[in-house]
Amino acid sequence: MRFIVHTGHQGHLQAVELHASNVAVSDDVTVNLVATDRPNIFSATVDGRTFPVVLTSDGVSTVHVDLNGYRYDVEVYREHHQELLSMLVSSAASHARTVKISAPMPGLIKSVNVADGATVRKGDVLFTLEAMKMENAIKCPLNGTIKNISVGDGVAVEKGVVLCMVESSGASA
Repeated sequence: MRFIVHTGHQGHLQAVELHASNVAVSDDVTVNLVATDRPNIFSATVDGRTFPVVLTSDGVSTVHVDLNGYRYDVEVYREHHQELLSMLVSSAASHARTVKISAPMPGLIKSVNVADGATVRKGDVLFTLEAMKMENAIKCPLNGTIKNISVGDGVAVEKGVVLCMVESSGASA
């Protein structure tokens, strides 16, 4: 059975064949996994060297691999599921989204750093919110254009109040 493994390492996708007792990775590396008597713990043999490996899963698609003190989070999909996800990501609808920027907690808006129609980049500070004598930067989650700013300097807001909208420019990922 073929699976697609998304390692999160620079968006790398790797096709993998699963067999009874090993995982043969398509770049000519074979990892033999042998179950131990302890749950989620396997013995992995790579190039003649043996390592303990802990495998846990969220039950959907994410697998956590703990090896030599490092944790690797991988997403595993059946090959046809990866094809469907690729189609969704490349669709026009995925690039034409609008995101609501909400107050993460109650507080006082100390500054509004953008204006309606402004072009912003992922990570830009949109607002400064003071809560419990601390200033919190509210950053933009994607590249886009600011729409519908609903607050101004000195306005008290409750948690969840929509501060503005950001219309995606499609270049945020």
